[in-house]
Amino acid sequence: MDLITQGILGAAVSQVGFQKTLGRRALVWGAILGMLPDADVFVRLSSNPFAEMIHHRGITHSLWFGPIVGPILGYFIWQFYKAKGSLDPLPAWIGLSIWALLTHPLLDVFTVYGTQLLAPFSDHRFTFPAIAIIDPVYSGTLLVAISIGFFFHRRSNLVTTSAAVALTLTTGYLFLGLAENNKAKHLCQQSLENPSSAKIKVYPTMFQLFLRRVVVEESDKLRFGFVSTWSPRPIEWTYLEKPKNLPSLEFLNDSEVEIFKWFTSGQYALIYDASLHQITMLDTRFGFEGPSIFGLWGIAFSVDQKGKKISPAQRVKYPVGPITSNAVLKLFQQTFN
Repeated sequence: MDLITQGILGAAVSQVGFQKTLGRRALVWGAILGMLPDADVFVRLSSNPFAEMIHHRGITHSLWFGPIVGPILGYFIWQFYKAKGSLDPLPAWIGLSIWALLTHPLLDVFTVYGTQLLAPFSDHRFTFPAIAIIDPVYSGTLLVAISIGFFFHRRSNLVTTSAAVALTLTTGYLFLGLAENNKAKHLCQQSLENPSSAKIKVYPTMFQLFLRRVVVEESDKLRFGFVSTWSPRPIEWTYLEKPKNLPSLEFLNDSEVEIFKWFTSGQYALIYDASLHQITMLDTRFGFEGPSIFGLWGIAFSVDQKGKKISPAQRVKYPVGPITSNAVLKLFQQTFN
């Protein structure tokens, strides 16, 4: 999820469990610690173009990062306030730190890109694509709760109850997203002539639950479309033929290509420009109507006449245009009309 939402979630978890003991400081530290695992984005400063793919959502997003690092951070926060004369109980700061850090990867699991919950012992990316990385309903519900926690902090029962209700509703919202994914897959299967021979992948789209991006892999092509689970209608497909003139697939064994394949969990499209001997591999999990329909971003490189990769892979990105009010309106029209 986006960084702000992770901070809001950390604050809400801290509100329900620790604001009564620690006061409004629980909201502030919950937000800070809730965002902390995403500090691994600083790997972008590396000269390695694949550093972000390898390291982001790695060890800081594992299940044991919170339980191991949380007590250390909680101790230092406790010491900080103790030096100022505070009598806060140490277990409260430790508990807040653990839960704020732990809920971050648990939320990321419900997005398209998932996270490495077992890092560094396994690089498997766990993902249950329920919601998009930006979802105003999810974020807004939690934001209402922490606003109550901040402005009505003297009413402890209201503070705790509002956060508990918001966390319950948003957790249910995640599972509703999974149900919408299954519904979209079923609608897609009904639209195919031979669904048993096709591999169907379904992904959330931005801002809401009910419009799903579907990618269908068949023996000779990929097809891309959007399914509204709110107002189902025939899918308008865009097709991408699989390249038939590739000399070989030897480039798939290249180390850079292996990283890309791992990051996409094998969900990519191949485009071959025979005149330039250039391969483009696109991540098919996220894309919009228009130039990015096959994938928002990917890698490109040259191959020789035998299909061996002969140039470093370069990141490529397809333009999606500004997120204007008209673009947002069109998105909702696709969903609800």
